[in-house]
Amino acid sequence: MPKITLNGKDVEFKPGQTVIQVAFGTGEDVPHYCWHPALPVVASCRICQVEIQQPGPNGQLSPKRMTTACNTQCVEGMVITTESPAVAKARAGNLEGLLLNHPLDCPICDKAGECWLQDYTYEYGAAVGRNDFPRKKLEKRKDISEHVLLDQERCILCTRCVRFLDSYAKQPELVVTSRGEKSVIDIFPDTPVSSEYQGNLADICPVGALTLKDFRFKNRVWYLKGYDTVCPSCSKGCSITLDVRSNELNRVRPRTNLQVNGYFICDTGRFGLIDRYHPKARVNEVTVDGQSVTLGQAAGAVASAVENAAKANQRVLVLVSPDATNEEAWALKRCFDGNAAVTVAYRDVKDTGGDGILKTGQPAANIAGLKALGLTAIAPEQIAATAKKAHVILCGDDGITDLAAADGGCIALMGVESALCGKAKIVLPGHTPGEKDGTYTNCDGITQRVRAGLKPPQTVPGDFAVIHALGHALGVDLPRSAGDAFMAWTDALGPGNLTLAALPSDGTKLATKAETHS
Repeated sequence: MPKITLNGKDVEFKPGQTVIQVAFGTGEDVPHYCWHPALPVVASCRICQVEIQQPGPNGQLSPKRMTTACNTQCVEGMVITTESPAVAKARAGNLEGLLLNHPLDCPICDKAGECWLQDYTYEYGAAVGRNDFPRKKLEKRKDISEHVLLDQERCILCTRCVRFLDSYAKQPELVVTSRGEKSVIDIFPDTPVSSEYQGNLADICPVGALTLKDFRFKNRVWYLKGYDTVCPSCSKGCSITLDVRSNELNRVRPRTNLQVNGYFICDTGRFGLIDRYHPKARVNEVTVDGQSVTLGQAAGAVASAVENAAKANQRVLVLVSPDATNEEAWALKRCFDGNAAVTVAYRDVKDTGGDGILKTGQPAANIAGLKALGLTAIAPEQIAATAKKAHVILCGDDGITDLAAADGGCIALMGVESALCGKAKIVLPGHTPGEKDGTYTNCDGITQRVRAGLKPPQTVPGDFAVIHALGHALGVDLPRSAGDAFMAWTDALGPGNLTLAALPSDGTKLATKAETHS
């Protein structure tokens, strides 16, 4: 492979790579505003300047010159310096120009703590500004969409937002209007941004020009604790980070995963999870016939009901949520292995067609994982008919609201909130996806770690604890934790001693049993 010299070290690069790409690939930091690895390059902010020397035909290097790293392709023999007095001076000059009209409102800006202007000003900026003229007054708090506000005074015209909607979201709904020093970002007349990816505008904005209405003035980012997990909104399983404070989900952000969602997420996952993870009315008590009991007593009642049904030659349908983790589904299936009277199945989710970007059209987190574990799929329209011939144990599927026609009735319900609570003999509280630990397998077969970023109420034992108690009542020895269950069900699929902690942050493709034994 061809090589360049980067800060005194020989570095290999692929033909076509730019200086900034090679620098980041080697761990070198190059400041930037307008450049984004998923967007077209425009080289407008000019702060990514570096010193380069080009090799000449006689093998001699040209004199040093300044150039932008984001749009300069590497050439064999090129010598690049990313940090020097000349580079620092050039960056400071460009930074001063960007700050000429930027308002000094950091104390009230939602971007404080995550603002690249703050970071680069600390590193390259002057202690005192030199301008002696008033700053431009532009439109503030402009409502440009359902979720996003625009502050034109803070904008540095990096055009990331314009390029994102145009090239990634395929909905060019923002534009740079006017020319020269009058240029501003704006929407088209009376046409707000409607993209289902508009929440990403606040993420990619390097300053505080684009902010989310839902997060505005809600919290300071340094008070938030981030938990890396997986979005359960559809079968894509986008990698996300939950920003939590005092056990309250404040914000959902995309987490970079190049083999799943790249750098972005859709608005369904970003804004829908807050309400989903904080249900207004949730099941908080373990009950049998409306009376509060212990988890062991409730599990014993479920086991007795299953045994009685089997003795009477009656069927039992254990209906697992399509959002159940692999560990929960594996443990449930193991509880009833060998019991001919019991069918363990899940509510299949029809694929309505995705948007060609991230949304798959299959609103369930773990359909692929349940299939790989060998669970039976039941179409939604067939559930009621199947339930007429069987007793039902509903495990975490709050999407089922009507089993009134079931002859055997709903023996037990495990879930967060459900309209069926009054119809179930045994009610067992469950966890939201934000309170679970385990794994999901997405539509492409990539298994990723799910982390509990929120703590459930103390009276809620949670799905895996309930399943473990049920296994104990049925005489089945199950692992006590999701981590142990993960090791158990993956033992025959891949390298030995694979643990949740060792699972790569961007997930991995696990071998199937068929592949293992071939």
